[in-house]
Amino acid sequence: MAIFTSADYLDPASRIRGYYVGGELTKNGFKVVIFPCKRFEGSLISLIIHSFNIFLMSIYNTLRLDKDFIIYIQRGIGSISPLLFIYVLIIKYLFHRKIVYDIDDALFLYNKLSINNIIRHCDVVIVGGYNLKNYAEKLNKNVFYIPTSISSKITDDLWINKVKKKKNDKLVIGFIGSTSTTRYLSLLVTPISVLANEYDFEFRIISAKSYEEYDQYKILYNKFKKNGVDLKYVLWGFSNEETQLTEIDIGLAPLFNGIWEKNKCGFKVINYMSAGIPPVVSAVGEHKYIIQDGFNGFLCDNDQKWINSLRKLIEDKSLRQSIGQNARKTFEERYSLEKNVKILANILSKIS
Repeated sequence: MAIFTSADYLDPASRIRGYYVGGELTKNGFKVVIFPCKRFEGSLISLIIHSFNIFLMSIYNTLRLDKDFIIYIQRGIGSISPLLFIYVLIIKYLFHRKIVYDIDDALFLYNKLSINNIIRHCDVVIVGGYNLKNYAEKLNKNVFYIPTSISSKITDDLWINKVKKKKNDKLVIGFIGSTSTTRYLSLLVTPISVLANEYDFEFRIISAKSYEEYDQYKILYNKFKKNGVDLKYVLWGFSNEETQLTEIDIGLAPLFNGIWEKNKCGFKVINYMSAGIPPVVSAVGEHKYIIQDGFNGFLCDNDQKWINSLRKLIEDKSLRQSIGQNARKTFEERYSLEKNVKILANILSKIS
């Protein structure tokens, strides 16, 4: 099988739904080759040239593979979706290859015609969320839900280290996510500020790879600081994400209630749950499928619900532990990479 990723290993979606999935598929008897696509920033003309070169190289890479290789497209090839649609038509109908399309965001919002036709013409469509599944099923009868998952072998250590955390550490309310999702923290200025005047906790943000990246949200961060919030931001990296997860007592996943957000796949929440962190999240999209309110996390749709949910967890350590344990159990049952790739392998074996 050939996996064409939308970006390189540093991109979360490509790493998790491309590289990690590919690695696990090899354990399930598949021969896997990965063709990463590097992100490009530049002028429109340069972008078009870059995308066209990727389009040609992708065709070349496909045709030099054995004919029985399944073509697995993670999000896209290049930045121009019409070129991806042309690639699908050429590879499927001219060269008779089987094509799987993996989608974990509402890409159809930006180029509906191309994305809809890609979904329509691929042999199988893999989606990361239930709202995406409902959308894709209107265009293709072979749509399967495979959530963005984490290796249980990695998270076993997280869970053990989380349980061993020192009892006298200051309580940490944390947010881990890409820099682009930091804007959602604007929803929490009032709730976090109110609670900071009542309780002693650290509000920790782990998102940017450099402090310069954090500067773009300086105005937002200053709102928290001016209201007395003990705010700390930490650089994100492969080497420290696991450590940061073990130090977070409560995990936050705010989202706007927009069409894009309703189709996001909830990996941030799953990441917290894998480490036994009780998640407090916006009641939007996939979150409502992942979280049972009050059992394995809390769903919030207004400031008061955020305040009440966080207050319960701040005041009651035993509640944090029980919600965290339920969250971990949910992860083990539904979001283990090993379990979900076995399901995916079974799907793929039927089209090979």
